[in-house]
Amino acid sequence: MNFYKRIVTLSIVLIVYVNFAYCQSKSEIEDLLIEVSKVPDSKDIIKNQSALKISDYHDEALNILPDFFTDDTKTNVYSKCLKRKLTKGELAIILCDRIEIIPYFELINMQNFTLLFCKDNPNFVEPYLDIIKKQSPAKFRDKYVQWLHSDKRSSTKIYNY
Repeated sequence: MNFYKRIVTLSIVLIVYVNFAYCQSKSEIEDLLIEVSKVPDSKDIIKNQSALKISDYHDEALNILPDFFTDDTKTNVYSKCLKRKLTKGELAIILCDRIEIIPYFELINMQNFTLLFCKDNPNFVEPYLDIIKKQSPAKFRDKYVQWLHSDKRSSTKIYNY
């Protein structure tokens, strides 16, 4: 009986620890995302120290950032490509794409117009943000998370850093 109590206690401690670590990481990433939202030009996101720190989280960031995809809070980041300020959710999408390239066609059924649109913009997903917005950021988030945990993704990882 004592053995089972120890196993249960250890399991509870591990679950609490994992949840705490996730919450702490999410909080850190959110703080960094707030800093990224102060960048004036979307082209400069990838040069921002906070964005680079988020990229350092790799898979952990890819699992946390989708929680922000539906956040429509306006930021100070202006997209010359879209001729408007970006939302916090759109910044999260850009950061995910910077860590690992998003399969645009698979998730939004459109691809390959970036070469003609948004010239000299290092954020490849940026031209697709209006399409994602029209199709529903929540649906995009759900498709993205499903893809993120799929076998297809594990065999085709393409990092963008």
